[in-house]
Amino acid sequence: MTAHTQRQPGVLVRARRKGRAVIGVAPALWIAAIAFFVVVPLVAVLARSLQHRDEGLGLANYAEVLSRPQIWEAMLNSLLLGLGSSVGCLAIAVPYAYLVSRTNLPMRGFFRSTAVLTFAAPGFVAAMGWILLLGPESGLINTYVLDPLGLPRFNVFSMPGILLCLVLFLYPLIFLPLVEALDTMDSRLEEAAQSVGASRLTVLRKVTLPLTTPALFSGTLLVFVSAFTIFGPVALLGSPVGIDSIPTAMFGLMSSPPRIEYSAVLGLPVVLVLALLLWVQHRIKNRRRYTTVTGKPGTAQRVDLGRMRWPMWCACLGVFVASIVLPFGVLVLTSFRRAVGEPLSWDNLVLWDNYAALLEQETVLRSFVNSIWIALVASLGAMALGYLAVWLRTRAGWRGAKVVQPLMLAPLAFPGAILGIAMLIAYSGGPMWLGGTLTIMVVAYMIRVIPQSFSYIDAGVEQINSETEEAARNLGAGWLQTVRRVSIPLIRGPLLAVGILNFVILFRELDISIFLYTGNNGVAPVILYNLAAESQFQVMGALSVVILAINLGVVIAATRLLRIRLSA
Repeated sequence: MTAHTQRQPGVLVRARRKGRAVIGVAPALWIAAIAFFVVVPLVAVLARSLQHRDEGLGLANYAEVLSRPQIWEAMLNSLLLGLGSSVGCLAIAVPYAYLVSRTNLPMRGFFRSTAVLTFAAPGFVAAMGWILLLGPESGLINTYVLDPLGLPRFNVFSMPGILLCLVLFLYPLIFLPLVEALDTMDSRLEEAAQSVGASRLTVLRKVTLPLTTPALFSGTLLVFVSAFTIFGPVALLGSPVGIDSIPTAMFGLMSSPPRIEYSAVLGLPVVLVLALLLWVQHRIKNRRRYTTVTGKPGTAQRVDLGRMRWPMWCACLGVFVASIVLPFGVLVLTSFRRAVGEPLSWDNLVLWDNYAALLEQETVLRSFVNSIWIALVASLGAMALGYLAVWLRTRAGWRGAKVVQPLMLAPLAFPGAILGIAMLIAYSGGPMWLGGTLTIMVVAYMIRVIPQSFSYIDAGVEQINSETEEAARNLGAGWLQTVRRVSIPLIRGPLLAVGILNFVILFRELDISIFLYTGNNGVAPVILYNLAAESQFQVMGALSVVILAINLGVVIAATRLLRIRLSA
């Protein structure tokens, strides 16, 4: 027997002891993190909503807030925005997805891949683009299209204008999962219906669409929640004409004089409603089976559009132009204009003046640096917590594993505005005193991406055979060494994907940042919003282009890296 063989049992014993130590510490670490990121903010909002400055604890705040007619109007507006956006997005996404997935539409791959580009910038950036296009005074479409045709001008500062912006920004939330569901569906179910005489329309109505119910419901719920709680587009397009939603009403309650307890009153019911909607979604998805992927051959034949092939292509091109080219293209154009109110001409164009103005503003440069490092730190922190949670749920044999998933997904019920309010209440004062710092931004951003980090990592770990990790530990590797040299390399694809998604989302995050901004912790989206509010459209256009370029560059570079790593 060699010396190495004699030492091996001792190595294994030490490895097992380290593993048991990690299992003992990891649950406590995760519980502490969940308490800090989820439980404390929720309890803080509840407590502050019940704390009246004159009458102590009670429901006096609720009575005062709900007695204001403008609050009920804001609630109704949020409901209208949620329902209207859902209907509009369904009207675009369902036929668009079917054409891309199931027909011989030209340029299907182009339309599929470019839909995600709407998320390269925050929604309020698209709203600023539509202000420049459909503003009642100098909007380019109003001036150069509708006026020459003798048509009435469209006023984007209205409920239809807000809905137009939201629908064109949010429809990919339904389109993308629906395309995936149509692509992976077992086509033999549809072929069986056709073989008994069902028409193509009947098959679509009674077989295809019912089988895509999970994708349709999940996407529509995301659209409703996003429109119901979005801040930026409503603040830019609605607030100037007296149209407020719940987030903008909450923002108004934070000033002149600040009544954060009133904001908590508005925020808590929204959290409860969103939690209920997520629970309903879970129940509906689990009530019946929607078998669309069987692992057996059955590729669907593409529908021949015939004479409608090019008209349908024009319709899809119209969606692409309206959702991406027009709102973002006009911002690029504006970044080279000398004055927005003047007619388009060579004399009204400049090359680098507006971009040079950005470099001259120290706050803009500092906000960019802040946004980049906050997004990076928050993304890495959320991914680390996500991996710890997944390990506890799937590998550690912990008794409390059943509560991991619901608690990690709980921040989904915190929309941006309400999360910002919760952070102010919980951590801006004592004992943390994080108000006005970049740290409070990091914490809030991390909470924002915890659910998706957990979901991506969980899906990746589920594909790993646990025997691979057990083999490493049996050979004497400690827990950290196994994670670093075995587990992480095996899920590098999901990790890189969620890292890209986290960075892109956080780099453009406004809804949280606007509530935590004090002047000393500026980030790029807040500076951009302030430029728009001050009507500095040329500089705003230049800053928008820079944000778009950074996000697109990150997505393209990371996608290429992901392909290289997956093929290695």
